Amino acid sequence: MDLNQGGFYRFSNYVYWLLILNILFVLTNVLSFAALILLIPSISNAIFYYIAFIPTGPALAALFHSVSVLVRKKEVTPIKEFLKAYKMNYWDVTKVWLPILTAFFIIVIDIQYFNQNPTVFYQILNGIFLVVLLIMVIFAFYSLVITTHYKFRIRDIYRLSLYYFFTWVKRSTGNMGILFLTIVLMFFTSDFIVLFISSLVAWLLILNTKPIIEDVKFSFVKNESNRIHK
Repeated sequence: MDLNQGGFYRFSNYVYWLLILNILFVLTNVLSFAALILLIPSISNAIFYYIAFIPTGPALAALFHSVSVLVRKKEVTPIKEFLKAYKMNYWDVTKVWLPILTAFFIIVIDIQYFNQNPTVFYQILNGIFLVVLLIMVIFAFYSLVITTHYKFRIRDIYRLSLYYFFTWVKRSTGNMGILFLTIVLMFFTSDFIVLFISSLVAWLLILNTKPIIEDVKFSFVKNESNRIHK
Protein backbone atom coordinates (compact mmCIF):
# COMPACT_ATOMS: atom_id res chain seq x y z
CA MET A 1 0.00 0.00 0.00
CA ASP A 2 2.84 2.39 0.84
CA LEU A 3 4.43 1.72 -2.56
CA ASN A 4 1.14 2.42 -4.31
CA GLN A 5 0.66 5.63 -2.34
CA GLY A 6 4.24 6.65 -3.09
CA GLY A 7 3.77 5.97 -6.79
CA PHE A 8 0.49 7.87 -6.90
CA TYR A 9 2.04 10.77 -4.98
CA ARG A 10 4.88 11.06 -7.50
CA PHE A 11 2.46 10.75 -10.40
CA SER A 12 0.18 13.47 -9.01
CA ASN A 13 3.20 15.73 -8.47
CA TYR A 14 4.29 15.28 -12.08
CA VAL A 15 0.76 16.04 -13.28
CA TYR A 16 0.70 19.20 -11.15
CA TRP A 17 4.17 20.37 -12.25
CA LEU A 18 3.47 19.78 -15.94
CA LEU A 19 0.06 21.44 -15.66
CA ILE A 20 1.52 24.60 -14.11
CA LEU A 21 4.32 24.70 -16.69
CA ASN A 22 1.76 24.28 -19.45
CA ILE A 23 -0.29 27.21 -18.14
CA LEU A 24 2.83 29.40 -17.90
CA PHE A 25 3.86 28.46 -21.43
CA VAL A 26 0.44 29.34 -22.82
CA LEU A 27 0.36 32.66 -20.96
CA THR A 28 3.82 33.72 -22.17
CA ASN A 29 2.98 32.52 -25.68
CA VAL A 30 -0.54 33.95 -25.86
CA LEU A 31 0.27 36.20 -28.84
CA SER A 32 1.10 33.30 -31.16
CA PHE A 33 -1.89 31.25 -30.01
CA ALA A 34 -4.14 34.26 -30.60
CA ALA A 35 -2.71 34.65 -34.10
CA LEU A 36 -3.32 30.98 -34.90
CA ILE A 37 -6.93 31.27 -33.70
CA LEU A 38 -7.87 34.69 -35.09
CA LEU A 39 -5.87 35.15 -38.29
CA ILE A 40 -6.61 33.50 -41.62
CA PRO A 41 -3.57 31.41 -42.68
CA SER A 42 -2.56 33.36 -45.80
CA ILE A 43 0.59 34.96 -47.14
CA SER A 44 -0.98 38.40 -46.66
CA ASN A 45 -0.99 37.75 -42.90
CA ALA A 46 2.57 36.41 -42.81
CA ILE A 47 4.05 39.54 -41.20
CA PHE A 48 1.47 39.39 -38.40
CA TYR A 49 2.26 35.70 -37.79
CA TYR A 50 5.96 36.55 -37.75
CA ILE A 51 5.54 39.25 -35.11
CA ALA A 52 3.23 37.03 -33.05
CA PHE A 53 5.77 34.19 -32.98
CA ILE A 54 8.70 36.31 -31.76
CA PRO A 55 7.85 35.64 -28.05
CA THR A 56 7.54 31.92 -28.78
CA GLY A 57 11.32 31.37 -28.63
CA PRO A 58 11.79 32.60 -25.04
CA ALA A 59 8.62 30.80 -23.96
CA LEU A 60 9.82 27.51 -25.45
CA ALA A 61 13.30 27.92 -23.97
CA ALA A 62 11.86 28.57 -20.50
CA LEU A 63 9.65 25.50 -20.84
CA PHE A 64 12.57 23.33 -21.97
CA HIS A 65 14.69 24.59 -19.08
CA SER A 66 11.97 23.88 -16.52
CA VAL A 67 11.27 20.34 -17.69
CA SER A 68 15.04 19.75 -17.87
CA VAL A 69 15.23 20.57 -14.16
CA LEU A 70 12.35 18.15 -13.59
CA VAL A 71 14.10 15.39 -15.55
CA ARG A 72 17.41 15.97 -13.79
CA LYS A 73 16.21 16.48 -10.20
CA LYS A 74 12.91 14.54 -10.30
CA GLU A 75 11.17 17.64 -8.95
CA VAL A 76 10.76 21.29 -9.85
CA THR A 77 9.33 24.53 -8.48
CA PRO A 78 7.48 25.31 -11.73
CA ILE A 79 6.67 29.00 -11.39
CA LYS A 80 10.07 29.91 -9.98
CA GLU A 81 12.09 27.94 -12.53
CA PHE A 82 10.03 29.00 -15.52
CA LEU A 83 10.02 32.71 -14.72
CA LYS A 84 13.71 32.67 -13.77
CA ALA A 85 14.69 31.05 -17.08
CA TYR A 86 12.31 33.28 -19.05
CA LYS A 87 13.72 36.53 -17.62
CA MET A 88 17.36 35.45 -17.43
CA ASN A 89 17.60 34.10 -20.98
CA TYR A 90 15.06 36.28 -22.80
CA TRP A 91 17.45 38.37 -24.89
CA ASP A 92 20.00 35.61 -25.51
CA VAL A 93 17.22 33.29 -26.68
CA THR A 94 15.63 35.99 -28.83
CA LYS A 95 18.93 36.60 -30.65
CA VAL A 96 19.15 32.88 -31.42
CA TRP A 97 15.44 32.57 -32.22
CA LEU A 98 14.93 35.44 -34.69
CA PRO A 99 17.15 34.06 -37.51
CA ILE A 100 15.54 30.64 -37.03
CA LEU A 101 12.04 32.16 -37.11
CA THR A 102 12.93 34.08 -40.27
CA ALA A 103 14.13 30.88 -41.95
CA PHE A 104 10.95 29.10 -40.85
CA PHE A 105 8.74 31.73 -42.48
CA ILE A 106 10.71 31.77 -45.72
CA ILE A 107 10.41 27.97 -45.97
CA VAL A 108 6.69 27.96 -45.09
CA ILE A 109 5.90 30.70 -47.62
CA ASP A 110 7.84 28.77 -50.29
CA ILE A 111 5.88 25.60 -49.45
CA GLN A 112 2.61 27.55 -49.76
CA TYR A 113 3.73 28.80 -53.16
CA PHE A 114 4.67 25.30 -54.35
CA ASN A 115 1.27 23.96 -53.26
CA GLN A 116 -0.46 26.59 -55.39
CA ASN A 117 1.45 25.37 -58.47
CA PRO A 118 0.76 21.62 -58.72
CA THR A 119 3.42 20.75 -61.31
CA VAL A 120 5.80 17.81 -60.88
CA PHE A 121 8.77 20.14 -60.44
CA TYR A 122 7.07 22.19 -57.73
CA GLN A 123 5.86 19.08 -55.94
CA ILE A 124 9.43 17.76 -55.85
CA LEU A 125 10.56 21.10 -54.41
CA ASN A 126 7.68 20.93 -51.97
CA GLY A 127 8.90 17.56 -50.69
CA ILE A 128 12.47 18.84 -50.37
CA PHE A 129 11.36 21.91 -48.45
CA LEU A 130 9.20 19.80 -46.11
CA VAL A 131 12.28 17.74 -45.24
CA VAL A 132 14.25 20.95 -44.67
CA LEU A 133 11.44 22.24 -42.46
CA LEU A 134 11.55 19.07 -40.36
CA ILE A 135 15.31 19.42 -39.96
CA MET A 136 14.82 23.06 -38.99
CA VAL A 137 12.35 22.11 -36.25
CA ILE A 138 14.84 19.78 -34.55
CA PHE A 139 17.65 22.27 -35.19
CA ALA A 140 15.58 24.98 -33.47
CA PHE A 141 14.85 22.66 -30.55
CA TYR A 142 18.55 21.89 -30.02
CA SER A 143 19.46 25.58 -30.37
CA LEU A 144 16.97 26.66 -27.70
CA VAL A 145 17.94 23.83 -25.35
CA ILE A 146 21.65 24.64 -25.64
CA THR A 147 20.99 28.37 -25.21
CA THR A 148 18.98 27.89 -22.03
CA HIS A 149 21.68 25.66 -20.48
CA TYR A 150 24.99 27.12 -21.63
CA LYS A 151 26.56 30.34 -22.86
CA PHE A 152 28.03 30.10 -26.36
CA ARG A 153 28.34 32.46 -29.28
CA ILE A 154 25.31 32.32 -31.56
CA ARG A 155 27.22 30.75 -34.45
CA ASP A 156 28.62 28.11 -32.08
CA ILE A 157 25.10 27.29 -30.89
CA TYR A 158 24.05 26.77 -34.50
CA ARG A 159 27.10 24.61 -35.21
CA LEU A 160 26.48 22.46 -32.14
CA SER A 161 22.82 22.04 -33.08
CA LEU A 162 23.74 20.81 -36.56
CA TYR A 163 26.49 18.62 -35.12
CA TYR A 164 24.14 16.85 -32.72
CA PHE A 165 21.39 16.53 -35.31
CA PHE A 166 23.63 14.66 -37.75
CA THR A 167 25.85 12.74 -35.30
CA TRP A 168 23.30 11.67 -32.68
CA VAL A 169 20.95 10.14 -35.22
CA LYS A 170 18.99 7.94 -32.80
CA ARG A 171 18.22 10.87 -30.51
CA SER A 172 17.29 13.12 -33.42
CA THR A 173 15.10 10.40 -34.92
CA GLY A 174 13.45 9.89 -31.54
CA ASN A 175 12.68 13.60 -31.28
CA MET A 176 11.21 13.59 -34.79
CA GLY A 177 9.10 10.59 -33.78
CA ILE A 178 7.75 12.42 -30.72
CA LEU A 179 6.81 15.43 -32.84
CA PHE A 180 5.28 13.21 -35.53
CA LEU A 181 3.07 11.45 -32.97
CA THR A 182 2.05 14.85 -31.62
CA ILE A 183 1.02 15.96 -35.11
CA VAL A 184 -0.92 12.70 -35.60
CA LEU A 185 -2.71 13.28 -32.29
CA MET A 186 -3.59 16.82 -33.39
CA PHE A 187 -4.86 15.47 -36.73
CA PHE A 188 -7.21 12.97 -35.09
CA THR A 189 -8.39 15.33 -32.35
CA SER A 190 -7.93 19.09 -32.71
CA ASP A 191 -5.11 21.56 -33.27
CA PHE A 192 -6.10 23.13 -29.97
CA ILE A 193 -4.90 20.08 -28.05
CA VAL A 194 -1.42 21.59 -28.21
CA LEU A 195 -2.66 24.10 -25.63
CA PHE A 196 -2.96 21.24 -23.14
CA ILE A 197 -0.04 18.95 -23.96
CA SER A 198 2.85 21.36 -24.66
CA SER A 199 4.62 20.65 -21.37
CA LEU A 200 4.12 16.89 -21.77
CA VAL A 201 5.65 16.95 -25.26
CA ALA A 202 8.52 19.12 -23.98
CA TRP A 203 9.11 16.65 -21.13
CA LEU A 204 9.30 13.71 -23.56
CA LEU A 205 11.68 15.64 -25.83
CA ILE A 206 13.97 16.55 -22.94
CA LEU A 207 13.92 12.97 -21.63
CA ASN A 208 15.17 11.83 -25.02
CA THR A 209 17.65 14.72 -25.34
CA LYS A 210 19.15 14.51 -21.83
CA PRO A 211 22.30 12.63 -23.04
CA ILE A 212 22.93 15.39 -25.59
CA ILE A 213 22.64 18.11 -22.92
CA GLU A 214 25.14 16.21 -20.78
CA ASP A 215 27.49 15.64 -23.71
CA VAL A 216 27.58 19.36 -24.49
CA LYS A 217 28.77 19.96 -20.93
CA PHE A 218 31.45 17.30 -20.98
CA SER A 219 32.67 17.89 -24.54
CA PHE A 220 32.35 21.63 -25.13
CA VAL A 221 31.98 23.49 -21.83
CA LYS A 222 35.49 24.46 -20.79
CA ASN A 223 34.73 26.43 -17.61
CA GLU A 224 31.89 27.37 -15.27
CA SER A 225 31.31 30.68 -17.04
CA ASN A 226 29.77 28.75 -19.93
CA ARG A 227 27.19 27.16 -17.65
CA ILE A 228 23.92 28.94 -17.03
CA HIS A 229 22.11 26.40 -14.86
CA LYS A 230 23.87 23.81 -12.76
